[in-house]
Amino acid sequence: MPHSVPVSKLMVKPREWPILRADATVSDGIKILRIFTEESKLEHGYSTPLVLDENSDLLGFVRLVDVLRSVRHVWSGAAGQRVPEKAPVLIRDLVIKFAGSVTPEDSILKALDIMVDNSVSLVPVMTDHKLLGIVKLSDAFDTVAALLFDEQDPEERSRLMSRIHF
Repeated sequence: MPHSVPVSKLMVKPREWPILRADATVSDGIKILRIFTEESKLEHGYSTPLVLDENSDLLGFVRLVDVLRSVRHVWSGAAGQRVPEKAPVLIRDLVIKFAGSVTPEDSILKALDIMVDNSVSLVPVMTDHKLLGIVKLSDAFDTVAALLFDEQDPEERSRLMSRIHF
């Protein structure tokens, strides 16, 4: 049952997720994300890097669309023209706070409630204000879906695929 599955079983560890420092410039943040992606063969979170302050406390996350919006001037100029310098934007200026958090012992249902109620796809797992991991909506969905549908039943699988799937 999902109410008995703790988020610790689903969470992604912080070292497997892109993290940016709040005091980094957006330009440096973009470079860091590219390096992280290339070095780690990124599986998680590319579109939602986490942001930590100088004390390694979680401030929130940034959306790539906001990161790109802040450097749009780079590609908006006419071809061949020098792009005028703009004052650097810091990652902290783009941070979106999380709608809530869970502890490792909390049920995935608590994480799902936060996600559904706030239309978000990530919830941080915290203990004593320290980040232990991230729970993704896709992982929580997979757990709930497994309860609703036993994929081991070949007849049910065949029926659904032939009747409903295009």
